[in-house]
Amino acid sequence: MGYDIIVVGTGPAGLMAAEHASMQGLKTLVLEKHASATDSLMGELVTDRALNLLRVKPDSEYVGNKFTSIVGESLDTGSNIVVDRTLLGNSFLLDEHNCKELMRDRALSDGGEFRYNSSVKSVVKEGASVVGVKYDSSNEARASLAVGADGSFSRVSETAGFTHPKWLLSYGHRFKLANCKNVDPNVAYFYVGKDIGLGYLWLYPRSETEVNLGIGRVPSSKQNWRRLPPMQDVLRKYMKTHPETANAKIVSVNGGVVPCAGIIPRFTDAGVALCGNAAGQVSSIVGGGVTTCLHAGQVLAKHAKRMVDSNDFSKKSVYLYEKEYRRSKLASNINNTGKGMWAVSKYSMLNDPIAAAEIVLGQLDARTLNELIQGHASIATYMTLMTDFLPMVAKIGVGYLKAIAMTGL
Repeated sequence: MGYDIIVVGTGPAGLMAAEHASMQGLKTLVLEKHASATDSLMGELVTDRALNLLRVKPDSEYVGNKFTSIVGESLDTGSNIVVDRTLLGNSFLLDEHNCKELMRDRALSDGGEFRYNSSVKSVVKEGASVVGVKYDSSNEARASLAVGADGSFSRVSETAGFTHPKWLLSYGHRFKLANCKNVDPNVAYFYVGKDIGLGYLWLYPRSETEVNLGIGRVPSSKQNWRRLPPMQDVLRKYMKTHPETANAKIVSVNGGVVPCAGIIPRFTDAGVALCGNAAGQVSSIVGGGVTTCLHAGQVLAKHAKRMVDSNDFSKKSVYLYEKEYRRSKLASNINNTGKGMWAVSKYSMLNDPIAAAEIVLGQLDARTLNELIQGHASIATYMTLMTDFLPMVAKIGVGYLKAIAMTGL
């Protein structure tokens, strides 16, 4: 074999896998379809866990800002709820460019090889095992382990035979803005509204004059999707109608597609493994995919080292990576939020999700909402929902049951 491991894609999962595989002495090749490792979109809002995985400090150049509160607000009515630091904990805005360069440079310093403008077309198989990948028009690279970290529409996944029976996707766009005015750098915002649809618009300040403004939207149905204005139009409308961004300059535009249905049924096989978005290792709530992807890349690299040392890349051996990942708390959170997104998607087929969001913003307290979003609500929280907020729960629940009955899902 030419390499111990080939990593396809330079998102957070792929770069973390490449960094740790190279650090452990594995002969590593990274293939990226874009011109550089920093071209693809990476999430930014993280907690201490992501900083620990990246091995960076909060006051370093790899962290662009730290927030003391997060506000959820309706663009239509102004209803809002504030989650302050007592509930939030530490919340940071990564400098994604610097973080991706850091992981790339660490891999390079330990002998990792990167090839850009290299679009992977398929895996290469010998018998039942994957032994490499084909890329561009006629190039081929061979390795003991091929890693598909190439996103939601992974070519490695598709050509290796993995399936996605419940593939629910969030489509997003993001503007980086400069020349903003009077921005409070301590507060991050999440917005809902009729123009946004099933999803949210976010504003993450980097400073008093710079912000990241983005939108993510999940299509609940073709009809609902077609009724909505284009996402970039929604961002531009926000800019024009808010004094902080009315005269801002768009420095860059980026976008991406994020899976939000939970981890896929199987993401390993003989000689091949998926990582990050390709495996559905993303929590769809408030950009929770960065930490889960970094964690997945680290776990995968550890098992890649084990496979190389034992010279065992069989289906059973590669599966040990999947087995460990599925047992992690992060994996449990991913699947819980995935189930929640499927429920919301079903609800939105026949009900107005924005009306439901207005009810939540107007009635729930910050602590309860934060626990539900983070996926660690206690029995006491659920009991509170069924007592103090019973009318709200009943109203939304009836709509959900109606959607289940009508769609047959």
